[in-house]
Amino acid sequence: MRGVLALGVLVFHAAWLSGDSSFMDQPGNGIWGVLADGLAVCLPPFFVLSGLFLYRPFARAAIAGTRRPAIPAFLTRRALRILPAYWLVLAVALLAINLNGIANVWDVLRPFLAIHFFWQEGQPMTGLLHTWTVPTELTFYLAIPLLAWISGRLARRREDLRARLRWMMVTPVAVLVLGLAWVTWTNLPTFTGPYELWFWPFYYMSAFACGMLLGTLSAYQDASGRTPGLYRLAARRPNLFWLGAAAVYLAYAPQPFGTPGAGDVPALVQELVGHSLVLVFGVLFIVPLTVPHAKSRLMDVTLANPVIRYLGRISYGIYLWHVVLQEVFLRNGNIFGTTPVDATQFRGTVGFWELALFVLATSVALSTVSYYALERPVMRLWTRWFGKSRPAEPVAQAAPGVPVAAASDSVRS
Repeated sequence: MRGVLALGVLVFHAAWLSGDSSFMDQPGNGIWGVLADGLAVCLPPFFVLSGLFLYRPFARAAIAGTRRPAIPAFLTRRALRILPAYWLVLAVALLAINLNGIANVWDVLRPFLAIHFFWQEGQPMTGLLHTWTVPTELTFYLAIPLLAWISGRLARRREDLRARLRWMMVTPVAVLVLGLAWVTWTNLPTFTGPYELWFWPFYYMSAFACGMLLGTLSAYQDASGRTPGLYRLAARRPNLFWLGAAAVYLAYAPQPFGTPGAGDVPALVQELVGHSLVLVFGVLFIVPLTVPHAKSRLMDVTLANPVIRYLGRISYGIYLWHVVLQEVFLRNGNIFGTTPVDATQFRGTVGFWELALFVLATSVALSTVSYYALERPVMRLWTRWFGKSRPAEPVAQAAPGVPVAAASDSVRS
């Protein structure tokens, strides 16, 4: 699943830089440009997965009345999973591309502390604009224990498991509503705030909320032995969900209501509709892959082949490296003897295929090195030192041949 999504994000960015997709008042390249625009749906499912896998153990503890996950261990595992590879990419991007733009120590510390999108003024960002997702993820990690504690306090007072299920959904629903409210506010015609607010964690908290709701359903099934209706449907008709996801993608791609970010009423409508469609896409795409006994030959052929499974394993690295490598392809940065400039100045000056193939090949190579030499050894050290002290945490099963994860802390979230 992650391999497909990572490829979609890579193609989306390559199509944007080549000028094939649309950008504000610049139309894309016909139907291909429209389809490339639609690949923006590939990013939010990563957040949905985070919400599903990471909220699920907390929800199950509250519904089943068992011990809650240890918060320090949870936060440490998440930091060890996401930060080493991120710091490596930062070091390369700051030294090789942005060195001439670094004015003081804060220009280095801000991205390493993952606060650069909260405090962006003067920050060299060439090749790093996509890293807004890292502070978004880290903020969610910090919020999960609190959100789960609030719902858990309410749920544990109920004797009936179904009532506990409903109360564990209180905070996910609240997060979903607040996320949509943030999207609305930052796209109002009267909005005058900085554009960075579009990249703050609140903009995609609704995607995390959808994952949290799915994680709660999965936890309820574990604790009660009862299968929610959504899961029964997915087990009977898994391909129906993917058909729905394809329809949502095709509805989202043309952006028929206006230009996102234009600051007018049609743009607000488009952003709200598009944001909602993206959430629906993520849920429809993910649900049949996390439901026990959901069998689909289509999904096995698509996602269980060795190539896609391998890309899924190194997908975090592909996401981190591919934008940096676009700048390398453009020869944009101090390593090439130039002061880095915004990538918009190169838009339409490169061909899609040569750019995409270069970035894909080099991203896979660097991600492989990062995964096997850095990411996996760090997590193995954690497991060796502390893993035996924590109880096993079973997770939702995938469709046959499609591994979800060995444990919630082993996935890129």
